[in-house]
Amino acid sequence: MNRFLLIVIVSLISLPLFSQEIITTSGEYQLEWLDTQSKIEVQQKAEQLATVDALERAFGKVIIQGNSTFVQNQMTGQKVETHSGFSSIANTYVKGEVVEVINKEFKEVEGEKTVNGKAEKIREIRCNIKVKAKELADIPVQFDASPLACLKLNCKTSSFQNNDALYFYFRSPQSGFLSIFIDDNQFSQRLLPYHNMEAKYENGVPVEADKEYFFFSNEINYFGEKNDFVDDKYELATNSSKEINRIFIIFTKSELNKPVLKENLNMGMLSNEEQELKYKLPKAIKSEDFQRWLIDNRSTRDDMAVQIIDITISK
Repeated sequence: MNRFLLIVIVSLISLPLFSQEIITTSGEYQLEWLDTQSKIEVQQKAEQLATVDALERAFGKVIIQGNSTFVQNQMTGQKVETHSGFSSIANTYVKGEVVEVINKEFKEVEGEKTVNGKAEKIREIRCNIKVKAKELADIPVQFDASPLACLKLNCKTSSFQNNDALYFYFRSPQSGFLSIFIDDNQFSQRLLPYHNMEAKYENGVPVEADKEYFFFSNEINYFGEKNDFVDDKYELATNSSKEINRIFIIFTKSELNKPVLKENLNMGMLSNEEQELKYKLPKAIKSEDFQRWLIDNRSTRDDMAVQIIDITISK
């Protein structure tokens, strides 16, 4: 289980969604499990590609030829040129967006591949997924958001070690409001707005179009207040050999009504020494409750967009 030592606090960003009919679709993908990979890494990749399969079955496959983009119907093979919006999953363009994961299952299977003319047995993991999704009809805001290991753009990374500091970079072509959450599959902790910011920032921090932001450091203050709301540093930690956490970046053009958050929701994330030193945790919500809140908002708001970034934390 991941621990967040709030010596510094983090932000989240939102991006726009579009009011379209929500449908149910299913997909699957089977992926080789290499000896150099952890099981959770293969499951994560298989889930991403199964999601792509589900969206392509529902909304068609995106094909780029020269300077034109087409959507191909998976049943008939017919291609139609399009100028509508797309999102990207596992480096694949898709014409839809997942609103809710209804069910997903992983199964280890035995596969076979040919190496130097000989058949060799291999391990594979198959993911079957069922989701609620909607088609993207408009071009989403193409903002740039990245976790950082330091306060420089060349420090972009998704891989962290135990007790590493976490920083975050953000830039959007449009002005709006940003929130950031990080989820360890048990709790979603709000990193931005910061823990001790004034009540006027509760529903997202304002960001200006085309401006570069570096968050989670008290060296930089964009909000015209004292730096009291940012602690000394923000560290990532895990009790596992390797753990995957999910960062939700939520961007809206107008303020977003936040979910109900609690102080120190899981003090077990902190050691006895850290509790004695009065380390704080970001305000949080149970993962399931956060997902319900996110689904409700994504289903009803036209100005909301969500980008998800997975990071690994290794001991």
